[in-house]
Amino acid sequence: MVGDESARAIAAEMGIVDDPELTAYIAAIGKRMVPYAPQRTFDYTFSIVDQGAPNAFALPGGHIYVSRGLLTLANSEDELACVIGHEITHSAERHAAGQQAAIQRMNPLSIGYMKYAQIAAYGRNQERDADRGGQTMAAKAGWDPVGMATFLQDLGNSERLMVGWSRLPGYFDSHPVSTERAATAAQLADTLEWKRGKLVAGSHEGFLRKLEGLIVGPNPKEGVFVESRFLHPDMGFTIKFPKDWHMVNSSEAVGAMSRRGDAQIFLTFGGPGDDAEAVARSFMEGALKEQRGEVHRILPLKIGPYEAFRIETTMPGRGGTMHGQITFIAFEGVVFQLNAITSSGSASKFSGRFQTTARTFRAITAEERDLVMIMRLAIVKALRGETLEMLSARTGNSLPLPQTGVLNDLFLDGRLKEGQLVKIGRAEPYRPSPPSRTSEKPEAVPGPDS
Repeated sequence: MVGDESARAIAAEMGIVDDPELTAYIAAIGKRMVPYAPQRTFDYTFSIVDQGAPNAFALPGGHIYVSRGLLTLANSEDELACVIGHEITHSAERHAAGQQAAIQRMNPLSIGYMKYAQIAAYGRNQERDADRGGQTMAAKAGWDPVGMATFLQDLGNSERLMVGWSRLPGYFDSHPVSTERAATAAQLADTLEWKRGKLVAGSHEGFLRKLEGLIVGPNPKEGVFVESRFLHPDMGFTIKFPKDWHMVNSSEAVGAMSRRGDAQIFLTFGGPGDDAEAVARSFMEGALKEQRGEVHRILPLKIGPYEAFRIETTMPGRGGTMHGQITFIAFEGVVFQLNAITSSGSASKFSGRFQTTARTFRAITAEERDLVMIMRLAIVKALRGETLEMLSARTGNSLPLPQTGVLNDLFLDGRLKEGQLVKIGRAEPYRPSPPSRTSEKPEAVPGPDS
């Protein structure tokens, strides 16, 4: 099934958070709403993608995803239930099915996440339907439907802080947020009858404790950006991308897109070994030939002390012929593949920038490795009359105050109540681990007709 294929690709591109207890919690919320969803024969599965930006999406066949960034932003189980119901509605109404064809039209050398972002790009009417469906399901299952409105408000506030924080495009790229949409959700909540059911987490504190320990922002295991320089402490390399471009980091590729979207450069795994030319020629005979690419020039070269091999090629793309400089770099038993792509008409404009980026590839230094930190969510109790600034100083909060306010839906100058629970971030030096990922199988929930 195409949904299953896309689910495997999502796991490879974005990574799945290996937290069985938290995944089971998400699935339990979804399972309680499934009986109120339009009947479908497929089973629903629920997973948490390893993405620092707030995000949620559905794939055909009942695959429902929320990001750890969305979980850290949610301030109640009601909000989370409404979001999960929203995505169940997208899946049950088969909203995502039409987006699958867009993936097939993408250039094969496009950054991977861009292909799958197409799945979650819904029309405005579909978004309204999903908001309404999510709220209705949540209300019938015992959650406050106003959670959709409050979450949309938090999401709008979060959007204004996302520059330089998000690892990938987030929820508001595929689910446009507006004050009108939040207001509509609030109005609908006033008309829905509901009765408070038992919280799956047991209490509000139980909900927050479920989130404690989640990574906030980028996961250093996949490398991090320090301005435009990308550092991968686990694999030991660094590369610098054009500073005025939009940076992107996924589990399978890291790179940047020009602000106008007319060029992209991204680094991915080319193959094992130390023979850059052999991997390049295998690529020419395999993937490039399958995509009807033409090779115009091949060039052995050095990138610093590393053996490298470059291919200049043209290939058919969705908007016309594309020009590519594809550089293979051998580094410590791995051959990396640096794809630099633009339209043929812009090849001369970007050629120098492509080559400059390739030359910045090198081993990471000890000083650069020490720059990499990991941030985890912590839950603390406020003292009577404290402000967020006072609490942050007392508890060692590493998050900026505006971000702390958004994550807690609190005003910066407001006074906190004694014992009030507040989400903060605690940073510590990142210690590299073996470069492997264990992904849990998504928790399956049967559909009504299963």
